[in-house]
Amino acid sequence: MVGASGPQRSQVLGVFLLALVWLGWGVRDVTLASGYTDPVRQIRTQDEALYSSIAMGMADRNEWLTPRFLGRLAFVKPILAFLPSALSVELFGVSNWSLRLPSLLLGALALTLAWRMAGWGAYFLLAANYTFFSLSRANMTDVPLLACTMAAMYWQRGGWPWAAAAILWKSVAGLPALLWQRGHWRWIALAVAPWHLYQLATNTEWYWKEHILDEHLHWGLAAVAQEPAWRFYPVRAWEIDPWLAVAALPILLWRRDPWLGLSIGLLFLFGYRNPTYLLPVFAATAVAVGRELQGRWAWLPVLILLYRASALHETPVPVPSYGAGMAYAALHRSQGLLAYGLADEFVLTTLPLARVQYVLAGTEAPPHTLDFRARGIVLFGDEYRETIAPEGTVFLVRDAAERDRLFAAAAGHDLLLPEGMASPSHTPGAAVGGFRIWLCH
Repeated sequence: MVGASGPQRSQVLGVFLLALVWLGWGVRDVTLASGYTDPVRQIRTQDEALYSSIAMGMADRNEWLTPRFLGRLAFVKPILAFLPSALSVELFGVSNWSLRLPSLLLGALALTLAWRMAGWGAYFLLAANYTFFSLSRANMTDVPLLACTMAAMYWQRGGWPWAAAAILWKSVAGLPALLWQRGHWRWIALAVAPWHLYQLATNTEWYWKEHILDEHLHWGLAAVAQEPAWRFYPVRAWEIDPWLAVAALPILLWRRDPWLGLSIGLLFLFGYRNPTYLLPVFAATAVAVGRELQGRWAWLPVLILLYRASALHETPVPVPSYGAGMAYAALHRSQGLLAYGLADEFVLTTLPLARVQYVLAGTEAPPHTLDFRARGIVLFGDEYRETIAPEGTVFLVRDAAERDRLFAAAAGHDLLLPEGMASPSHTPGAAVGGFRIWLCH
């Protein structure tokens, strides 16, 4: 860190390595998209499978600037959401830990910065926070964004690359990092602009409609929330970390901590509600509390960490279809796989399968500025055509008859169905975890 030398550098390195061991212990055994981002509604970390699938594809194709998902362009996030994991996969091969290595390293950096800012109290409080711990062990953008923001705050002189990285990791969510690097906005703009201009020039419609209109305007500002922010976030904060939830209010009122105030204010700016947005609030509160717990109260965060340690390191239950997907992947089939009605969080797209397509009951494609129906990405079941490379990644079936016609038309592809649903045109295979594999003849 700034000004550290000799033993101080060794101490900082030791703190960083301790954080890395704490966050990384057992991460190899945690399947992708396990655990919950929302413990109240039990919503899983779907984005981890999505980002991992994109990163694996980038490494496989040696295409390092343009993200794709299931064969289509995917501008759901800027390039740093995928590139570090893609480079890690290129260096170390495909594994749970290689995909998560960037998040682990930046999670350890965030803990180290908390220690530098406010001592061991902040370090242990943040390390014991469920949201921080679980997202540090997931290939997602939240912890890298937090670490980059904290680094931009800590290194106010010369920390502009961290502010640029925050924007390239999670777009406008990284803009608060600019507040601590206001004098370097030109350098930040020069670092951020090239990738955006490249995609605007080469993939104009996709970039504009998906990255700008969908991600920022539709999902960010115009999304219709199920419940107001003033109720949604306090409930989640209390469920996730009651210690920091209780501490946040008096710090906000009496200490007027600018980072905490900004983090809370941003929760009300976006229409979309997500408990992961509480991460900066938890981190800012941990740092503020850490400053107050110097001296005789410094032991309290250690007790909180010890109390939560075993629960934090429990291996979360994988998505229900994961076992069936692994069993199918072990068959090394060259046919494509049609997966019916699976809420699998896109985990199947991260397995070594020749091709995976989803079949869902419904009549409308999900709302999107791009016309997925016109592009053949979302089709109705009766529009299926048996070709070498079938178009379409999602098939909508409007009734049981259309579903059965699709299965019959896809006789050259394997099926993964909920157990109890049969396909006369396929041979029954293994049943795993409530799902059955059906093999083409």
